[in-house]
Amino acid sequence: MILNIELENQKFLELDFEDEICITGENRQKIWQVFRSLYYYFNKDPKLTTSVYGENKIEITCDDEAVSVKNTLPFFIHNRESIYQQMLYKKDTLLFDFLNSFENDLEIDRSIEQLNDELLRIEILLQQQLDDYSNNLQSEFLNFSYADLLKAKLFMGYKEKEMDYPLEFMDTELLLDEFLNFLKFRLENTGLPVWLILYNLDSFISPKYIELLLIKVKELMTNSDLKLIYLGNNLNNVPLDSSEIDNVVIAADEFHQLLPIDELTKSIGLRYPNEFGMSENEITDSLKRVVSFVGSKEKVFISAKDLVLLKVVNDILGYETSYELRYQSLTGAETKFLEN
Repeated sequence: MILNIELENQKFLELDFEDEICITGENRQKIWQVFRSLYYYFNKDPKLTTSVYGENKIEITCDDEAVSVKNTLPFFIHNRESIYQQMLYKKDTLLFDFLNSFENDLEIDRSIEQLNDELLRIEILLQQQLDDYSNNLQSEFLNFSYADLLKAKLFMGYKEKEMDYPLEFMDTELLLDEFLNFLKFRLENTGLPVWLILYNLDSFISPKYIELLLIKVKELMTNSDLKLIYLGNNLNNVPLDSSEIDNVVIAADEFHQLLPIDELTKSIGLRYPNEFGMSENEITDSLKRVVSFVGSKEKVFISAKDLVLLKVVNDILGYETSYELRYQSLTGAETKFLEN
């Protein structure tokens, strides 16, 4: 499938896209442009977009067909607030849809009927009190529904170490588990495709939890119509195996989508300074470390092996590599220190 994302007026990013894409690299501005286009496409605001994207507004297509805003459920996770908001009972949130799904539950309906019966008893008691003071006033409590109860009486908090806290106090990384659970429920109970757009995660989630989040998201993708777009400055905490390397798009002066691992290995081998003996998994691990430096004009300080691969990739894509070799070797004392 070919995904086209308009970045500015009639300037498009074209990607091979099935279920997952990772856009990363040293050019943060370009990564932001992708996020901006996706965000305002699904959250249309003509006042903000027409001057940037032209009279047709933002265009995003899959195989030349416009991505349906009406029939696609997008979730943008770009700060703590964007996760926290999904735990509130508000229209279009994951919690809202989860709780509303029990509206026709027989046991809940039975309990609501019992509450309305109790309300009627209170109404009768109140009327008896009114009758002592008035011959004309009539009191009445309106019956309420499950939806009325959620709107008027629901309070969301959480418990930690036997203490009750307001939801606002909940740790971001604990919120991730709740988010994934509700997302799984949504995927199992809707026929609509879901797009999960993750941007700048390392600014509010620790490396360990970024990796755990993405592992669990990929598990959900195997059994549901969930598409993942990851936008970040590096791939250090992104679980990728060699078969997924062509899902990586490097943002440098231009965007560059990597070839499938077998084709990429051949291309690297043709330019490598000696016989190229890295396995596909070793290439993948090294690429995860170096892609954020591709196209960078600043001097890079990485391991010698990664530096060679970086220079090869830069050569393939037409970029120079700036480095300082004197920092690549260790003195005898430094080597001995590391060995002890």
